[in-house]
Amino acid sequence: MFNFTKKYSDALADANNKTAGISEKYDAAIIKIERLEDELSQKTDELNQSCKAQSIMTEGVKKCVESLYVVQNQLQAVAAHLDLSNKRIFELMQKNKALKSSGDEWFRRSIKLEFEVLIAKDELKKIENERDSAIKMCELLQAELMSNSPSRKQG
Repeated sequence: MFNFTKKYSDALADANNKTAGISEKYDAAIIKIERLEDELSQKTDELNQSCKAQSIMTEGVKKCVESLYVVQNQLQAVAAHLDLSNKRIFELMQKNKALKSSGDEWFRRSIKLEFEVLIAKDELKKIENERDSAIKMCELLQAELMSNSPSRKQG
């Protein structure tokens, strides 16, 4: 029986050792599970924070996009106004060119007319001088006729 007790005792000791080993492994596994649960909880919290941050950024992006639509509409209005302004400027430049051309023509005409007036004034002076000369000649002839007339000689 001693042999049986020894075998039983050895088996029991071996079982205790195995149980102790299993218990240590179990405790290590529990510790590892707890550590992994803590890591999982931490990662879940980080993921939740990341989701909240992403949600906030998404809202910010939506607001920016809405603002960009407003800005885009304003830019389109400005572009349309700019196109109209450019067309109007082009029209005014064409009118200005036509008026300048017309003004140049009128300026040329006025210069031509001024020369014609100056020429006419010169001719008028010549005519006036000729008239004055003719009047003087008539006066001289009249005076000569009067001095040569028979009624003067008699008297």
